[in-house]
Amino acid sequence: MALLLLAPGLARAQSPDGGVPTPDGGVPTPDGGVPELVPPRAIVEPVVPYPEGAPAHSTPIVVQVKLLVGVDGTVQKVELMSAPQPPFDGAVMTAVLQFRFQPALYRGKPAPVAITFTHSFLPPAPPDPTLDPDAGVPVGPDGGASGPAAPSGPRLDSVLRGRLLEMGTRGSVANATITAQTDDWATSVDPDDSGAFRLALPSGLVRITIQAPGYLPFAQKERMVSRQELVVTYLVERGSYDPYRTVVRVEARREEVSRVTLRGPEIKQVPGTFGDPFRVVQALPGVSSIVSLLPFPIVRGASPSSTGFLLDGTRVPLLYHLLSGPSVIHPEFIDEIQFYPGGAPVPYGGYVGGIIDGRTRRARADEKLLDFDANLLLSGGLVRRPIKALGATFTASGRYGYPGLLLSLATNEASLQYWDYQLRLDGGTPRKGWTVFAYGARDQLDTVAPDADPADPTPPLEPSLILGFHRLDTRIHRGSGKWDALYRLVLGQDRTLSGDSNVTMWLVEPSTSVRYLASKQLALSFGVEGAYHDTTLGTPLGSGDGASLSDTVGNIETLYSGGALTEALWRPNPRWLLRPGVRVDVMNDGETTTSSVDPRLTARYRLTARTPAQESQATWLKGGLGIYHQPPRFVVPLPGLDTMPLKYGLLKSIQASVGAEVPLASRLGLTVEGYYNHMDPTIFDLSINQEDINREANGSLIPDPTMPPETRQQDVLDRLTEPQTGRSYGLEMLLRREARSGLYGWLSYTLSRSERKRDGAWVPYDFDRTHLLNLVAGLPLPRNWDLGARLQYQSGKPVTTTSGYNTARTDGYVRIDLRVDKRAVWNSWLLDFYVDIINVALLPEEVSPGNNLRFVLPTIGVRGRF
Repeated sequence: MALLLLAPGLARAQSPDGGVPTPDGGVPTPDGGVPELVPPRAIVEPVVPYPEGAPAHSTPIVVQVKLLVGVDGTVQKVELMSAPQPPFDGAVMTAVLQFRFQPALYRGKPAPVAITFTHSFLPPAPPDPTLDPDAGVPVGPDGGASGPAAPSGPRLDSVLRGRLLEMGTRGSVANATITAQTDDWATSVDPDDSGAFRLALPSGLVRITIQAPGYLPFAQKERMVSRQELVVTYLVERGSYDPYRTVVRVEARREEVSRVTLRGPEIKQVPGTFGDPFRVVQALPGVSSIVSLLPFPIVRGASPSSTGFLLDGTRVPLLYHLLSGPSVIHPEFIDEIQFYPGGAPVPYGGYVGGIIDGRTRRARADEKLLDFDANLLLSGGLVRRPIKALGATFTASGRYGYPGLLLSLATNEASLQYWDYQLRLDGGTPRKGWTVFAYGARDQLDTVAPDADPADPTPPLEPSLILGFHRLDTRIHRGSGKWDALYRLVLGQDRTLSGDSNVTMWLVEPSTSVRYLASKQLALSFGVEGAYHDTTLGTPLGSGDGASLSDTVGNIETLYSGGALTEALWRPNPRWLLRPGVRVDVMNDGETTTSSVDPRLTARYRLTARTPAQESQATWLKGGLGIYHQPPRFVVPLPGLDTMPLKYGLLKSIQASVGAEVPLASRLGLTVEGYYNHMDPTIFDLSINQEDINREANGSLIPDPTMPPETRQQDVLDRLTEPQTGRSYGLEMLLRREARSGLYGWLSYTLSRSERKRDGAWVPYDFDRTHLLNLVAGLPLPRNWDLGARLQYQSGKPVTTTSGYNTARTDGYVRIDLRVDKRAVWNSWLLDFYVDIINVALLPEEVSPGNNLRFVLPTIGVRGRF
């Protein structure tokens, strides 16, 4: 009986640090020392009997289960991972409960771990009249399979050696059973983690079959020659392909209170996002929008400039391309999206609202990939190849967007084009490695030239807005034993060029972070950050006769900032997790020096748990309290206009939240959280509503046209820089089924209120929406079809009436998005044909009182992976 448990090189034990077992059965330390994790070993040879009365079958039946092995070596939980196949799965699940192990060791101490176990039931061999038909013997010298009686084996004088690869992606197939059969003999073996296998076989014609959960059956005949070795590569076809599939080898540990993490299809196949990971955030609790097509989310009632858009913790000045475009980073780089609607830990400074952080992953040393994507809005490609001379893997990608083609169908008075690029080198190992990552983007909006003839049916266009940035991010990782350090230097340029502004900013941002694992219960982190920004003004695109934004609110020529932080992750006992931390920041713009101190604390308490080892299957109570500061920023994120003069003061918020996480079933969980944010002061708040129904709109960016130019300039300045007091509070709910197999998606609902104090009374904020509802669902279908749908509802925004400021609301709106994927697979390539339609029902959205916007935005495309 071939068991993964008896073959340490094949045991798939899950390390708390996500390590991969070494050939001797242990997970090595990052510096190559003594294994940190030693998987459990069977004390006695486990036996899975062939079930009595089992139906006849001509091919092996493979059953895969996941075992939770406790610190005492007993099996505490069994979970079926393959499709139900009674009575074979019942026989396996009953037998494994009797298994006994030498417990796994994590850093020398017994630890609970989860391992996978695969067992194959071979079909009955032809009966031999010379044998007692009621007698049974194990089939095959390697174990791993059981079946009815079989005669003694033939002479094994040849070898079959090879690898199992996934058809289309060329990825390794590890959880499989390879069976070799002749007319009167059979044997089987399981491949290792790389898909490699070796079988000793008799000479002659041998029938090879491969069974693996999630894959179609494979059959092949091989002619074996005595005293020769045959080397093969078998391409096994998946039952359903997902080009966005992500493999997670470690049980996630809960450390945050308000973080939502999305991966795989959850970030790249949600309808209405065009496959862009960052846009998925707009379907999560607590997130509303200014207008549904604009990429400026309102997170828990805060102005768009209060939310940080980050890539691996570094600010991205232009996250989205214009006109409902994608984010400026190729989706292949994004491993997961971490979204903090509030309560972000101390490593995230400089924002008083939410945090949207796209986390990238290091390319593997042997990873090769060629990826292209083309649709109605953009085309792009990515190539990834190892460079042996450098000991690194190189990745290059670029995309060009042409939404102006669709825009030309609606108007000939505007056009838009954009591009972005990414270049990356990953060398060494995760704990002793380095990364160089360069990326950037540029958007150009063309409008009718000022001197164009108004009667011209095809007026000439010229640039009216250009946004762009470049970044060079260098990182060095060093880890040894209990210490991990990251040294980082970011260089960049940001630029905004418009009819009345031309701002260019150069930046240098060094940082260092250190993590020390003091004990199993305590981890300490320390960090130091710095920044230097140099801003210059140039000639604008227009005549420059009017007052520019820099003339209105002032301009920073140089900005120096520094910060230090420390925090702890403390588990005083298995039920409690405490995360206290504090950060201190100092800034100077040549005229004003400001400083801030932000203490923060989050706590989690495990109320109940199905199993001691799996935190994801526990019921948690959680809470957080913290102080947050940020420098004054322009009302919407624009490159080069990130920070306004410090003389206007720092924004501040106090954030508090309490909630619970409840697992309802396998991969199905419910999260409920209540929050309260106090904002005092809030400056440069985005507002668009008029204060009086008898006056024109008097928002923060729209001056009164009846005023003289000098007065209009001062009017804008007063409204932008006037400190206000704000608050937001609400209840968020997220019911989510994770995207591992079958149906996935979530239902999110938010009941909230965002207010500002005016004349001593609280009034709704201009973008307050009481009810937010999102239903997202994706379903893999047979024959490589995928279907996804999204239903979104947002209640109306406040509007000014004769009864007063923001005393009524616009109508709420409903939007339905659909996405259909069809994949074609060949030996070494995969094509994904997709249709993604935003607002497929052409439902109206009231953008202002009496003004409805009806639109449908479709795209048809194909993505290939080689």
